[in-house]
Amino acid sequence: MGEGKSRGGGVPVFFYSKVLAPTYSQILDLLGKQLVRACDGRLTIFRKRVMYFLGVESALRATRAIIVDLESASLVASKTVPHSFIEGLASGQLEQDPAMWIQSLDEAVRSCLDQVGPRRSDVIAMSIGAQSKGVVLLDEGNEIVRPAKVSGDISTRRQLDQINREFGGPPGLGELIGNSIEVDSPAAQLLWIKEREPYNFQKADTVMQPHDFLIYWLTGVRAAELGNASRSGLLDVRAGEWSETLAQFIDPSLLEMLMPLGGESSIIGCVRMEVAQSWGLKREMKVSAGSSQVMMAALGSGSLHVGTAVMDLSTSGAILGVSNQAINDPRGEVNVWCDATHQWLALFKEERAMDSIEMIGAHYGWSLGELDAAAAQSPFGAQGLKSLPLGYGTRNAGGEGMFYGITSGNYTAPNVARATLEGLAVGLGYGYHRLGELGMEFQNICITGHGFESKQWRQLVSDVCGVPSYSLHTQEGAALGAAIHAAVAYFQQTGENLTFSEMAAYAVTPDEASWCQPDPKRHQFYLDQLSQQQYLAETLIGAGFLL
Repeated sequence: MGEGKSRGGGVPVFFYSKVLAPTYSQILDLLGKQLVRACDGRLTIFRKRVMYFLGVESALRATRAIIVDLESASLVASKTVPHSFIEGLASGQLEQDPAMWIQSLDEAVRSCLDQVGPRRSDVIAMSIGAQSKGVVLLDEGNEIVRPAKVSGDISTRRQLDQINREFGGPPGLGELIGNSIEVDSPAAQLLWIKEREPYNFQKADTVMQPHDFLIYWLTGVRAAELGNASRSGLLDVRAGEWSETLAQFIDPSLLEMLMPLGGESSIIGCVRMEVAQSWGLKREMKVSAGSSQVMMAALGSGSLHVGTAVMDLSTSGAILGVSNQAINDPRGEVNVWCDATHQWLALFKEERAMDSIEMIGAHYGWSLGELDAAAAQSPFGAQGLKSLPLGYGTRNAGGEGMFYGITSGNYTAPNVARATLEGLAVGLGYGYHRLGELGMEFQNICITGHGFESKQWRQLVSDVCGVPSYSLHTQEGAALGAAIHAAVAYFQQTGENLTFSEMAAYAVTPDEASWCQPDPKRHQFYLDQLSQQQYLAETLIGAGFLL
């Protein structure tokens, strides 16, 4: 394994010139109980003094920061700052200025610290869950070389095809690194930059993913966090090492441009003096490694235990679960990553899941609530009307979809709404059952995400998958996961043997009123629909009727 260069130099401290208008987010209660922990069968008080932990989610469309009071397990401050995109790019390109992420993080954290006022000195540790797809190139002077290509950039299809041809597609890549490679992965993005912008590639001295870039700005520490790196398409997730074979294929110098792997759950550094002073914080405020947004969201769902699946419907749709061992999907439909809690995170993703809902809502002029209400007027099965969601069967961010089974009597607005939700649930249900085929067994499903949430949706998911489903009291996702990560890392460093499961069980609890139980009759109906959807998608995609 080739190690990245160990470089010195200054830390990039760039601020985007455009002032971003923040969105207001009301302070929410997480829980209202003392922190207790099981110890030899007894519950003991863990907290001794006021301690605040700061969690940051730096996502594609916004940065969100929260401060959690550990004594009351309550959210005492929150702030969301939206992101913008580089305009005027060619079709398929999606890019952002990395300096904007810094300003958004800075603005969100400052607001949270202002909300707690003099108690800011009680903020003792923080962490970040950020984008992992995307590449930040820094030159020898730590200047940003070009805007970062980010998640959803599909201009790299040709480069992905080259990688697949070279290594035998998903099966060959699965043997090489344990995963297939996604179209918007850093591996494909780096090859695109090399081929399309050779001057910029030659200027680059260091390659970072968005999460590691923000950790570097905060601490000055150059390290590629393992879970984050496992989404790059460049890491052998079983060996926990950069793949020299893949790096050499992209460019012989790439391995030297990648940062050394490190940054596990322990504290990796302190907030830099300049940042701490500007925030009015003590120099010794700790920063834990955190991980990618999806891994921190899984931690923030409290679903760390083998046997609980998480279904997330945010900007895309995903079904994921934690495994105590690495698995390999020869079809390349399920990716397995090194998890921030020292386990394995298996994930199946439908890139355009929310697009189908938003498309129908826009067509009828419905909000999400109105679409849900319309679907409630249709019987299960939508009187025979069915849908293939956008991108179904292709895992393609640009894929098409369709309605079928249309008759003169069933093509009504309520049936269209119901068929849209059923098609999406069945599509994600395929991922759930695919995880089962790979040896992962689940007893329940936790529904997360701000995209779509209703009792009708939870019941539909339960019926499709055949297990109980539930949601959480709060939906803070990756920001809460980052705060939990910071707390566990802090306590572990101080000698307390606190586990992620213990902290998550305390900070995240199910909404008891949200539980839904599967209906056996409907479950069999949706299993039959799943078979039909798979056959239809494979036939139409194979024949070129759906792209």
